[in-house]
Amino acid sequence: MNHDLNTRKPIPLPGQRIFRSLAAVLLCFAVYELRGKHGMPFYSAIAALQCVQQYNRSMHTVARRRVIGTFVGAAWGLLTLLIALRIRENTVPDEMVHYLIVSLITAVVIYSTVLLKIQDMAYFSTVVFLSITINHIGDANPYIFVFHRTMDTIIGVAAAELVNRTHLPRLRNTDILFVSGIQDTIFGVGEKISGYSKVELNRLIEDGCQFTVSTIQTPATVRELLPDVDLKLPVIAADGTILFDMKKREILRAAYLEPETVRQLTAFLDEREVEYFVNQTEHNILIVRYGDMKNEAIRALYEQKRPSLYRNFAPRSGVMDQNILYFLLADEDEKLRRVMEELERQPWASRVRVTYDRAQSHDNWLCIKILPVESSQEKMQQFLMEQRGLNRKITFGSQSGACDVYIQNTDKDRMVKELKKRFEPVNLRGWRNIFRLH
Repeated sequence: MNHDLNTRKPIPLPGQRIFRSLAAVLLCFAVYELRGKHGMPFYSAIAALQCVQQYNRSMHTVARRRVIGTFVGAAWGLLTLLIALRIRENTVPDEMVHYLIVSLITAVVIYSTVLLKIQDMAYFSTVVFLSITINHIGDANPYIFVFHRTMDTIIGVAAAELVNRTHLPRLRNTDILFVSGIQDTIFGVGEKISGYSKVELNRLIEDGCQFTVSTIQTPATVRELLPDVDLKLPVIAADGTILFDMKKREILRAAYLEPETVRQLTAFLDEREVEYFVNQTEHNILIVRYGDMKNEAIRALYEQKRPSLYRNFAPRSGVMDQNILYFLLADEDEKLRRVMEELERQPWASRVRVTYDRAQSHDNWLCIKILPVESSQEKMQQFLMEQRGLNRKITFGSQSGACDVYIQNTDKDRMVKELKKRFEPVNLRGWRNIFRLH
């Protein structure tokens, strides 16, 4: 039996950018026909393909620079043709002299883009310049081709702008807080966010979707799992212990263990020789405090997380009972479960809650978080709703019954597609959103 058939990923369907590129190129050819076949639609199509971008903001930037780059190349091209025309009037034409002039002015074109701070358009400026000066050196009237060449680019840019800004009539539910898990919801365990999900999430957020994630992971892990997603809302991290602003890199709200509970828990774990990390805030910075790290599981976890630029590790020293978010334990499964059974019998056990997670690096290792009992993802979601002035929320998750939208299968970008249907449903009442100016 061939088991590979069950794990083979489906061929991805074409995305919006492909269809928009097709429409923009077709529009360029239509305009060419309407112009009486003046100009060259090749240049219009090239400009359109370059300007059809994943996001409106990047499209506007590329379009503006593309037009400026074209004018730079066309201006120098026209000047070069005029020089060549004057040389032909006074002397016998010499191709090598012309090529020397073209080569020298090519450097000037590139330098012009540097002065105008559009260095990334240098290539396209030189393409415009060379297409004018090499292909039309013998033209009696150089103004005509320069005009058509410039118009071709403007038509391509305009076609891309029109296509990119035209949408189906959709409503935008900007008054709803959308909250999603990450692993097993946006993507499967051990995988990364797909290109489609990344692009669509960023586009939805750009269009006003009040979206955030709520996870048991730390803000540092959120950054690593969703590196290119522009999360404008604060994220709910560490299983509801932290509300963290990813842009400002600051904690907006936190639930802390009581100092007395921290001291009791520290003594309890030290007495049983259980090693742990202490996650603490200091001057609005998250710090992971470590001890001797004698056990293999703790060392492995430290080596795995330490290279991250988003984490701050520091050794424990003295009595540390202030601003403690949670304890993270890592050891053999049987040992930690036995210790947790003892913890449940402690008189202060009601002031903490315990979560369990299997260590990915070793089947026999267990990771346990000991958090404040009053911390919860639901409470942080409610606080965020009140802070943003929202009256409703929709949650996406992989646990049936624990969320509004159950994501049973993370294949085919299911979560993002479900989010899109709820944030911007197709509706004729959304006719104002057919053409977007921003």
